[in-house]
Amino acid sequence: MIPEDARTERYELIDLDGYICLFTDIRLDRSTIPESLYCYDVRDSDYCDGTFAEIKPSIMVNYWGTIICKSPLPLDNLQSYYPKNGENYLPGIYTLDDFMEMTQEEFDEIISEKNEMLMSMQ
Repeated sequence: MIPEDARTERYELIDLDGYICLFTDIRLDRSTIPESLYCYDVRDSDYCDGTFAEIKPSIMVNYWGTIICKSPLPLDNLQSYYPKNGENYLPGIYTLDDFMEMTQEEFDEIISEKNEMLMSMQ
């Protein structure tokens, strides 16, 4: 499988333990990621149930997808990050340019709108 150009893809937005990231299930060509962003692969669980079991700079087995973050994740000494609260998918589809231009206030508004929507459904 040939990695895709990150600049031409469309992404889901996720909240991962307070880190707002882009997510795609496509392998990305790392040379197409702007230097100001951080790119990691996501390992699915052994049950292949779509959970973010482990995040690393590169994953070969049980690959689930790729995330792009504005700040680095706190990797352990084995270069892994294990999500504490899982992934929270946020509404909308975004390009890399959209994500790079978004402010923290815009991210907060998206999260707030999702929380309001969830509360109204209860």
